[in-house]
Amino acid sequence: MPSQLSYLPVDRRRRAAATVGLIATLLVAIGIVSWAGSAPSTIRVFSTIALVAAVLLGLVAWGLLASVRADLAESRVDAAITSAVAAAGAGCGCGHEHDPDEMHVTDACPSGDTCAHDCATCLLGARRA
Repeated sequence: MPSQLSYLPVDRRRRAAATVGLIATLLVAIGIVSWAGSAPSTIRVFSTIALVAAVLLGLVAWGLLASVRADLAESRVDAAITSAVAAAGAGCGCGHEHDPDEMHVTDACPSGDTCAHDCATCLLGARRA
C-alpha cells in the first residue's frame, strides 16, 4: 500500500531529506556549542530546544529516506514480477489468453471460427521455440 509520500517524486523527497538533515545538523551544532561554554540558563534552555528540534528534524529526514527506499524496493519488485510474467509467456499481447502448459489458445477468438491463431505465431511461441 503506497504512502501519501509516494505521490511526491523520489528526487524531490531526497532533496527534502537532505535539506532537513542539514538543518538538523546546524541545530545540533548550535545546541552543543551553547552547552560547551559557560552560558546563562536562558541560553541553555534555547540550546536544549535546538537539540530537541534537531532530533525531530533528524527523524523527519530519516522518514523521508525510508519512504524513498520503500518506493524503490517496490518498483524493483514490480519490475521483477513484470519480467517473470513476460518470461513465462503471459505477456504475449496478441489478444488471446494462452495456456502455457498446453500451448493453445483457451479463449474464444473474436473473429469466430475462421481464426487461425496459434501459439506458434505469437510472441509466446517465439519464446518457447
